[in-house]
Amino acid sequence: MDHTCQHCGELIVGNAYRVTSEEEGITLLDMIVCSLCFMEAKRLRLHTEEINVRSKHPSARNRGSHRSRLGI
Repeated sequence: MDHTCQHCGELIVGNAYRVTSEEEGITLLDMIVCSLCFMEAKRLRLHTEEINVRSKHPSARNRGSHRSRLGI
């Protein structure tokens, strides 16, 4: 599956990162970005964390909802 940086639109090659920002309990920013946009986010002192997008599996809840829609 292709993963595209939600900031610059480039294909994510290598590690992917989640960048988040919150103010007074309200999420202002939550995106998956490439390493270059990750470095920019760190420079801006946004919260960043490395994630593994290649091993993500649909949750059991999502699999169940897909089955019911497909009649499985």
